[in-house]
Amino acid sequence: MGKVNISDKSISMDTLIHTMSIFEKLYDVIRIVNPVKKQLLDLKLNKINELESSCYNLWKTGKVCSNCVSARAYSEKETFVKIEYNGKKVYMITAIPVEVDGAPVVLELLKDITKSGVIENIENKDSDTIRHAVNHMNELIVVDPLTQVFNKRFIYERLPADIINSILNNKPLSLIMADIDFFKKVNDIYGHVAGDEVLKVVASILSRSVRKDIDWAARYGGEEFIICLKNASEDTAVKVAEKIRKAIENTIINYEGASIKVTASFGVKTLFEENLNEEELIKEADKKLYKAKNTGRNKVVV
Repeated sequence: MGKVNISDKSISMDTLIHTMSIFEKLYDVIRIVNPVKKQLLDLKLNKINELESSCYNLWKTGKVCSNCVSARAYSEKETFVKIEYNGKKVYMITAIPVEVDGAPVVLELLKDITKSGVIENIENKDSDTIRHAVNHMNELIVVDPLTQVFNKRFIYERLPADIINSILNNKPLSLIMADIDFFKKVNDIYGHVAGDEVLKVVASILSRSVRKDIDWAARYGGEEFIICLKNASEDTAVKVAEKIRKAIENTIINYEGASIKVTASFGVKTLFEENLNEEELIKEADKKLYKAKNTGRNKVVV
């Protein structure tokens, strides 16, 4: 249906209700969500009320979506589309950012496309196969194609939600920023293709060093990476960073007859009973990384 630019300015509650009534004829499910808190919202007595249910419960995976188009719509103020599967049906989701009486929310429009052919021979596939196909299509959007860890877009979609959950549950959240030391020299000496191989190996080490489906690693840009550790104290984060540092230092990367060794520097920032948004948290971790790189490199600084 293309982009729906109803978010250029704040609209009234009555306008939102009227808009939803129009969409009811075109879509199977219509929802209002807060993508930062991952909560469903309801309209009662001309007010937006938070419901107890999380927006991702519909997909029956028990975890936050790795590719949250509503978070992207919320942050970039554009309309985005993805597909999702709940174990029975495949839906196309259109996420539209809306500002209602000055409060930003996201309107989700869900269309049942199970029989549309988007998944070939869907009737002959089991649930796991279908979910894998859907996840693969969606994750391509938030995965760095070179290193196969998450990309910068994912960081700014997922980190705000992890910060909110940390605050609500009174649990620490630790962020590690990692930077490959003297990476330019690798490119200058061995070539950019060899440099790409180094990035892939380092990213693989990061992925193997965190808890699957709990923590995550992402490429922030160039040779910089971010690791997010949920419910992890500063001591735990330092141990994880040190483990990764040693693993990188002890790894030999073989490329076209050359044996390449690199090291990396790390900055750690733990959020606990502190009010920081995602940009501020990244900035704090980056300060620690900067200190590590300016005091000898190949070390962890908190």
